[in-house]
Amino acid sequence: MAACQKVVEFDVDEIPSQLVLNGLPSDGSRMFVNFAQSRFFLDTNTGGSAGNFGMTLNVTGPSGNLSLHPDSISRTNYFFPYIPQGGDSLNISIKVGGDEVTAGTKIPKPLQVATCNTLLTWMMPGGSPSTDTVLNLCIVSFDLSDYADEENYYYISVSERDSGSRYRERLDRFDTIDTVYRNNMFMCMDNALTGSEALVSAPLVVLPRGYTVYDRIICNDKLLNGTSGTHSIIIPILVDTNEVRGFKHEMTLHIESIRPERVKYLLDVANATSMTQVFAEPAGVYSNVKINGEQGLGLFSGISHLKFPLNTEPWPYPENLSTGTKRAEILSCPDALLEFYRFAKQRNRK
Repeated sequence: MAACQKVVEFDVDEIPSQLVLNGLPSDGSRMFVNFAQSRFFLDTNTGGSAGNFGMTLNVTGPSGNLSLHPDSISRTNYFFPYIPQGGDSLNISIKVGGDEVTAGTKIPKPLQVATCNTLLTWMMPGGSPSTDTVLNLCIVSFDLSDYADEENYYYISVSERDSGSRYRERLDRFDTIDTVYRNNMFMCMDNALTGSEALVSAPLVVLPRGYTVYDRIICNDKLLNGTSGTHSIIIPILVDTNEVRGFKHEMTLHIESIRPERVKYLLDVANATSMTQVFAEPAGVYSNVKINGEQGLGLFSGISHLKFPLNTEPWPYPENLSTGTKRAEILSCPDALLEFYRFAKQRNRK
């Protein structure tokens, strides 16, 4: 094998910085935005402060009309003395020297999710050459009521916090783990969420018989509009038997109602970071931030967010499989589950 290399030098001091505004004001959470100078992508420092400027937030909503200014600052985060409510219209204006940065959004109505339940079911991956991991399923169901008078978009994801000690065979030592994974893999066969009319985002990998894997679901409410119903996702769990007992897995289901501008932004980001884009013409990422009336950098978009801790106890180590086991018809497709097993384990090794 042969390779060649070429050194490319960058003069970071000559790369102009730009103003960037980011904010995801959420129903029920204190209002804040991040406003800073952009930085070169190889620069390990965080974006610097934008310097002297005036920032005003105008609110129109159920509480009336308000004009607010930041009352506290943490690095480049600017906090306002206000908690947004569903239905609020927000407009922010920032004057920096001779430039004006503006953006506007609306806070979606509060999510209507009445319940969230889990069902544990597991099986050993028959025929697998490995014995250090077992494949399990956590079926999560939730009741969602959609607003009939709004065009809603939903963002569904699963996060997991792992903490404890794990033995690493190759290094013959124990490692201490405390990590949060933001977008865990899961499967979904709910047509209202992943049907061709509803799904906006792309799956992570397509498996047979509907056992397609996602790391997030962004969908519209075309098949949900004005209805109430129970929906579900399936979280495959790969158990590492090298974990020291007492290891914690704290899984959380996140359901958000998001605005169209954030949908477009997320899809552009996913497209720009896709491996296939290495061979395509570069394209800009959408922004609803304006600088002097022209497109700027960042995103200002309201959300309504609910999160549900998932019950996965007892964690399905091999010794727990003989007690309290629950089985469901979902296990009738072992071939697809084994394919997921191989895919997920290969991904974890990278």
